[in-house]
Amino acid sequence: MSYVKAFEGIDTNKDGKISWDEFAQWIRAFSPSMTSEEIDKMFTELDVDGDRQIDIVEFSKCYVVGEKEEEEAVKEAFDLYDTNRDGKISPGELHVVLKRLGKNKSMEECALMVDAFDADKDGHVGFEEFKTMMNSDKKL
Repeated sequence: MSYVKAFEGIDTNKDGKISWDEFAQWIRAFSPSMTSEEIDKMFTELDVDGDRQIDIVEFSKCYVVGEKEEEEAVKEAFDLYDTNRDGKISPGELHVVLKRLGKNKSMEECALMVDAFDADKDGHVGFEEFKTMMNSDKKL
């Protein structure tokens, strides 16, 4: 996913800035147990100018990573969807995470999304399939 699309997804009120509340909602969609203090530390690191909002330039800096770091970032993203840590993303896991993100997709839609990237047709998206998806124009 490009950082612009990610930014636009987090900026729910579409004002061109990510507020602390928008950032916290996004983080908690993936890590519901993360404390406000932990979120605040992450937010503060991204908010370089200290205006308590993250603009697109500040946000883009978290996407400037090397190849090894990029692989780690993809693994972290995969792990956010793989909620039961079994090494694959099921339609049910996708449904739960998308619901937390405020994207109301039916189980049928989630199954179709998984099927679109399920190269080995085992009913799940494994890490290699997820990497292919991340480099695709289509996304989960």
